[in-house]
Amino acid sequence: LLAACAAHEMLPQSPELPADVFSSCLTTPIKLALRWFCQRSLLRNEGLSVDLIDRIPGRQTDRKTPLGELNWIFTAITDTIAWNMLPRPLFQRLFRQDLLVASLFRNFLLAERVLRANHCTPISVPALPPTHQHPMWQAWDMAAEMCLQQLPRLIAEPTLEFTPSPFFTEQLTAFEVWLEHGSERKRPPEQLPIVLQVLLSQQHRLRALVLLGRFLDMGPWAVDLALSVGIFPYVLKLLQTSASDLRQILVFIWTKILALDKSCQVDLSKDQGHSYFVKFLDSPGVPGEQRAMAAFVLTTIMEGNPKGRLACYQSNLLAVCAVSLQHLLRDAPEPSAASGVLQIETVWDSGAELLAKWLCLCMGSLWTAAPEIQHVAYSERLHELLAPLVTASVPEVRAAAVFALGALVAGEEEEPGRRDDDTDDDRYPDHAAGRSYPSQEEVMHPHQRVVACMLLRLLPDASPLVRYEHLVAVSHVALSHSALFCEAANTIHRAHQDQAEGPAARRTLRP
Repeated sequence: LLAACAAHEMLPQSPELPADVFSSCLTTPIKLALRWFCQRSLLRNEGLSVDLIDRIPGRQTDRKTPLGELNWIFTAITDTIAWNMLPRPLFQRLFRQDLLVASLFRNFLLAERVLRANHCTPISVPALPPTHQHPMWQAWDMAAEMCLQQLPRLIAEPTLEFTPSPFFTEQLTAFEVWLEHGSERKRPPEQLPIVLQVLLSQQHRLRALVLLGRFLDMGPWAVDLALSVGIFPYVLKLLQTSASDLRQILVFIWTKILALDKSCQVDLSKDQGHSYFVKFLDSPGVPGEQRAMAAFVLTTIMEGNPKGRLACYQSNLLAVCAVSLQHLLRDAPEPSAASGVLQIETVWDSGAELLAKWLCLCMGSLWTAAPEIQHVAYSERLHELLAPLVTASVPEVRAAAVFALGALVAGEEEEPGRRDDDTDDDRYPDHAAGRSYPSQEEVMHPHQRVVACMLLRLLPDASPLVRYEHLVAVSHVALSHSALFCEAANTIHRAHQDQAEGPAARRTLRP
């Protein structure tokens, strides 16, 4: 509910304003704001008239024109005022859930400024705190003045080039200054909503992303603030760009977001955002630490998300991980003859170790509870590719390799949302395309025994993390081959009974 004034107030009656000021603010905010500003500034004595303001060139959707840039600046300023003045839940409700409601309430902030100057108090339900004296309105006045100064020349000579406002450059500089001295204990940067608006501009996009990455790197509280402003749709849309200079900072930003909020995984896979990270991971020239971030993002997309896992598999993620791991192992030394340990730290840097760990975790997440993908992995002998990492000298790499091997022998879990008429050919196009693989039982059971033998080597491992993953992996082996385990247990039990009490006391164990 929006109203122009309180019950005891009278609407303004001024020849310099429209008859219905409130409706004009809500429907044509830019022209109303320019007319109101012109009446209060020195520009009214420099030949600027209402007729010229009505003829301001450009379109609101074209940010390179005067009208489009003013609309862009107005959106950024009103979003900033609302984010800084309103409680977070109310800001999300009014300015982020519906585009039409957000536009109305942005324009309502202008109406409050104009009508309060005319002794009226606009009313809204839910009620908003007073915003008419916020300092950001001064930035709007400056942007309006710079545009109006050019207006007579632009109308007289349409071929003249419009000089853009330095508003966004100055706000990015102010945000950069805050980053030098700000912290969790200080007031949040008021320019954060403006930084998100700048992401829409190719001219300032790279600088804005770098500054945003620095802000997110300050901790989870910074990520939470960015999400409250509404960062998600902006950076999701940027995954559609092919600009190579944005790739590394975008992957870093998504790493920070998903490390705090995993709920974005569904939207990423639904909008084909995962393909961006698969391509980035398949870039040998990129440093290992940054490729590891892409592997982390993909692992998070697949975690507990069967549709995301399927989308990643269909994007050839399994082959990309396998090739990347082969390149890493090609540079690794041979295991020590005395200890059998793969001394990777003598050749790999920290980025390569991190990449190896997340490649293992990514592969393990990809084939978790997916027999068809496990079948392909065994046919491609990927378990043998992971075998050297089981003896790696870095515990985190060993644990990640054990996790991947344990997931490879785990059985299938029921997938949420899978219909009975879903076929494997629908989900796994390799099979539908006629690529031949031996039957699952024919391929998987012998290789699962090989994996079990690999895991036995880790019984005396000193790392608690590795022992934990080893225990989980062995439990997967036992569940996958429960009949064989029960048969072996019966055999051992009978042997002990024969030795202790003779054949008469023999009993049979049942699963």
